[in-house]
Amino acid sequence: MDKEFLKKFLPVVLVPIVIAMLPVPTGLAPVAWYLFAIYVGAILGLILQPFPEPVIMLISVGVSSILLKNTKAVLSGYSDMTTWLVFSAVLISIAFIATGLGKRLAYHLIRLLGHTSLGLGYAGSFLDYILSPGIPSNTARTAGITFPVLRSVAVALESEPGPSARRIGSYLSFLAYATTSTTSYAFLTAFAPNLLLVKLASEILGTTVDWMTWCIAALVPTLIMLLLTPWLLYKVYPPEIKTLDNKKVAKEGLDQMGPMKTSEKMLIGFFVIAILGWMFGGKLKIDATAIGIGTIGLCLLFRVIHWSDIVSDKGAWTTLAWYGGIIGLANALNQAGFFKWLAAFFKTYVNLSGYPTMVVMLIILGLSIAVRYLFASGGAYTLSMIPVFFSIGLAAQVPSIPLILMLAFSLSYGSLLTHYGSAPGPVLFGAGYVPQKTWWTIGTGFMVIHLLVNTVIAFPYWMFLGLWK
Repeated sequence: MDKEFLKKFLPVVLVPIVIAMLPVPTGLAPVAWYLFAIYVGAILGLILQPFPEPVIMLISVGVSSILLKNTKAVLSGYSDMTTWLVFSAVLISIAFIATGLGKRLAYHLIRLLGHTSLGLGYAGSFLDYILSPGIPSNTARTAGITFPVLRSVAVALESEPGPSARRIGSYLSFLAYATTSTTSYAFLTAFAPNLLLVKLASEILGTTVDWMTWCIAALVPTLIMLLLTPWLLYKVYPPEIKTLDNKKVAKEGLDQMGPMKTSEKMLIGFFVIAILGWMFGGKLKIDATAIGIGTIGLCLLFRVIHWSDIVSDKGAWTTLAWYGGIIGLANALNQAGFFKWLAAFFKTYVNLSGYPTMVVMLIILGLSIAVRYLFASGGAYTLSMIPVFFSIGLAAQVPSIPLILMLAFSLSYGSLLTHYGSAPGPVLFGAGYVPQKTWWTIGTGFMVIHLLVNTVIAFPYWMFLGLWK
């Protein structure tokens, strides 16, 4: 074992052991405390990653099953609808990539909006927005579809990492990251941890947010940021190239792809059906998970994609393995009464009841953003910190739906603080167009803008919608 591995591995093992050896807190069952120790070890494993995520979760599930002597409870995450909604939505992203529809949409947007660098920036941003309802992996969406096309444009315009980076490549690289930090909270299905957060909210707060409610609540802050971001970045980090021959770029890309295939046309239809289903499924009493699985079934039935495409996508199966495991652990913790105890603990020892509701909300929001420096995964952050913030809010009796939305949105834009805060970050930063100091500085500035929009504007907007109750 090398030293680097041991630095990652030892905390994952030793911290849970230390926690388990501490006295069991008053009012908490010993089994819940030991399960919490394993849960902490799993979270550390997801953060430090001495092993891949599925390995960490399968080990944690195995140890927890032996401890609880109730394997069914720990494995409940694999039968949870949230897990299968995430899995089915990730599979939809495979169809966009496999058929080439994602790239085709990108070139059409470039043709329509890419006459200037600023217009190209808006084209990339709104492409990401259009794809976001059906592609919950912002890595697949931004790093796999949007950014490769934008980067190919930069290369075509002789903008490479190094001396020529500022021609247009630097602008497009950071813009892709800033955009996904917005589009990831635009829809419930735009970012996989959103679904996990809603699941945790249901268990801890007893409140949930459906797809349509989320969509309406996010509409105003999302559109404001999508309109502001390309322009603001154009001002503070301008590209040297101001105009480009977008018609030529789009034509060359589309000519290379050839005519639209039947599979692409069918996918458009299925995608529209899925979006409509997620929008109105609540009224029609059709479950969101059923819509996701049904969409994949249609794609397979009509050979838009093939089973070999699904089998070969390791990311989808990795997501299923570790999401199901962590949800199972969270379910087991909830059944053991841990989150109720945690809420009671905060109610007793973190007394925010004397503060106005708005002050409590802002304190929680500030803490939620500050700890993002510690996390390189939105999923790990959601699992480790969101239950704590939900518990603080529950103890302080703040309105549940605004609390859920506030923390969910900050989950996405909080990643702007670093270049590793969200999975697309290492891909986009790794392209080499933007220095780290510049990335962190500009990212922090955009995070502050998000923060202002999501409090000064979004809070009153939610009150107008009747969600502040």
